[in-house]
Amino acid sequence: MNTKIDVLKRKLKKMRSKPPSGETGQARVDLLNELGMMLYRSRPLLTEAYAQESLVLSKRLGYRKGEADSNRLIGVSNGARGQYFESMKYFNIACTIYNELGNKRGMASIFSNIGVVFGSQGRFDLALDHYMQALTIFEEIDDKIRMAHSLNCIGVIFRKRNNLERAEKYYLRALSIREETGDLSGLAMSYNNMGILFKSKGDLDSALDYYNRSLKLKEELGDRRGISVSYSNIGDILVKQEKYDPAIEYYRNSLSIVEELEDEERISDSCILLGHIMILLEKYDEALEYLERSLQISIRIGARILESDCYHELSDLYMAKGDYERAFLFFKKYSSLTKEIFSEESAETIARLQIRYETEQKEKEAELYYLKNVDLRREINERKLVESQLVAQEQLLEERVKDRTFELQQSMEKLKKSVEGTIQTLSKIIESKDPYTSGHQLRVAELARMIASEMGFNEERLEAIYMISLVHDIGKISIPQEILSRPGKLSGLEQEIVRTHPQIGYDILSNVEFPWPVADVILQHQELYDGSGYPNGLKGDKIMIEARIIAVADVIESMTSHRPYRSTPGIDNAIDVIIRNSGILYDPEVAEACVKIIREKGFSFSQ
Repeated sequence: MNTKIDVLKRKLKKMRSKPPSGETGQARVDLLNELGMMLYRSRPLLTEAYAQESLVLSKRLGYRKGEADSNRLIGVSNGARGQYFESMKYFNIACTIYNELGNKRGMASIFSNIGVVFGSQGRFDLALDHYMQALTIFEEIDDKIRMAHSLNCIGVIFRKRNNLERAEKYYLRALSIREETGDLSGLAMSYNNMGILFKSKGDLDSALDYYNRSLKLKEELGDRRGISVSYSNIGDILVKQEKYDPAIEYYRNSLSIVEELEDEERISDSCILLGHIMILLEKYDEALEYLERSLQISIRIGARILESDCYHELSDLYMAKGDYERAFLFFKKYSSLTKEIFSEESAETIARLQIRYETEQKEKEAELYYLKNVDLRREINERKLVESQLVAQEQLLEERVKDRTFELQQSMEKLKKSVEGTIQTLSKIIESKDPYTSGHQLRVAELARMIASEMGFNEERLEAIYMISLVHDIGKISIPQEILSRPGKLSGLEQEIVRTHPQIGYDILSNVEFPWPVADVILQHQELYDGSGYPNGLKGDKIMIEARIIAVADVIESMTSHRPYRSTPGIDNAIDVIIRNSGILYDPEVAEACVKIIREKGFSFSQ
C-alpha cells in the first residue's frame, strides 16, 4: 500500500474523531479530496465515497471551493468507470462554482478533465478544444507544471488521430518545460509518451530507449506504479519484436508490483496483456485464467473500458479455439458495451473529425485576421470536399453496420428462444416428478429476479438468474418420488439421498452450453453462508452470488407454500427466519434486499 496514502488515512481517522467546524472542517474536506484523487485510478468507487462525504461536509460548512472540488472528484471517479454522462453532470456543477469564485486554476482543471472524457469517447475535436482552453489558462497564470501536462494531453490527442508530426511537437514542448522546471515525475511521463510516439512510427528501438529512460527516472523516484507502467510498455515492444518470453517476464513483473500496491485497475490491465500474449502462444487455459480474473476485477470496480477490453480478448480467445458461438457472444458483449460494433469508430470517422476541426480553426483564423489568401481558401474548400466524401462513406458504412447488426440480432433472438424453450421444458419435467411442489421453481425464479433487481443487476444478469432458478432443482428427477412427497421426517439415509440433487443437477447440465453459468449455480444453491451447506461446504463469497440469491428465494417460497406433510408457516415466519440467519446462513446483502422488496415494496408470489 502507498505510504503517503496510509499517512493520509491515519490523519483522516483522527479528523473524523472530532466535530468538523471552521478551518478544521475545511481541512478535512481538502484531505478527503486529496485522498480521493490519489485513489481514483485504482479505487474509483472508494474515491466517490470520499468525494460524497466531502461534498456533504462542504455544503454544511458553506465551503464553496470544497464543494467545487468534491463535484469535480465525483466526475473524475465516474469518468474512470466509463460513466461519462454522470461525470459531465458533476463537471458542469464544479465549473459553475469555480466560475463564481473566479478560480482560474479550478476552471482550467475542469477543462482538462472534460478533455479526458471526450478523448475516452473518441470525440477528439472536443477533447482538443478543452485541452487548448486549459492550456491558455495555465499559461495566463504561469503554472508551468500544468502547462506541460496540457501540452502532453494535446500531444496524445494528435497521436490518437495519427497526426504524429504535431503530436511530437507538443510532446517536445512539454518535455522542454519539464526539463526546465526539474519536474522529474513529469519528465518520466514525457519520456514514456515519446516512447509511445516512436512505437506508433514503427521505430521500436527508439521507443525502447525512451521507455528505459522513463523506467530509470521512476526507479530513482521510487514510483512503484510508474515502474509497473514502464514494465508493461517494454513488454509491448518485446511482443512486437516477437520476443515473447522476455515480454511475459516484464508483464509478470508489472503485475507483481500492482498486486503489491493493490491497484485493481492496473491488475486488470496487466492480466489483459498476459491473456493476449498467451493467446498468441496458443496457451489457451492460461489466457482464460488471466482474462477471467481481469473481467471479475473490472466489473467489481466499475472499470467499463477494461471490461470491454476483456470481452474483446475473450472473443479472440474462443475464435482461436474454434468455438465460434462463444466468440460471437463475447464480441456481442464487447460491441454493446463500447457501441463500436464492427469498428464504428473507423478510420474514415477519425479522419473526418480531424478535417472538420482543422477546417473550423482555419476559418476562424481567416475571419479574425481578414485573411484573403487564395491558397488558404482553396485548402479549406478542398478539406470540405474531402469531408463531404468521408461523410458519404461513413453513411454507407453505417447502413452496412445496421444491416449486419440486424442479422446478428435475429440470429441471437433465435438462439435465445431456443435456450429459453429448453429451460422451460426442463422446468416442466422437474415439476412432473413432484406435483406437490408444482410452480415452486417458477415462484423461486420470480422472487430471485426481484432480489437481484433490488441489488442492481443489469438486464442480462436478471435474465440469467431467472432462467437458472427455473431448473435449480433438476437433480431431483433422480430422487424417488416417495421420498420427495413423504410426510414426516426423513431417515438419515433418505436425507443423504436428497442431498445428492445439486451434484446430480450439475452432472446433468455441465456439458450443456448455456450463455449463463447454469450448472455451477445449481451445484452451489444449497451452500450456506457459514459453510454449513452442501455438497462442498463453501463459505461466503466463495459461493456464487446467483446461488446465494436462489438460496434465500428458495426458503421464502418453501415456507409460504402448502406441502402435504406440514402446515404453511407463512410469509412473516419466513421473513423472521431470513432476518435471524442473515450473515449466518444467508448473505446479509441478499437477505436485506429480500426483506425490503417484501415488507417495503409489497412483493407477493403470482398465483
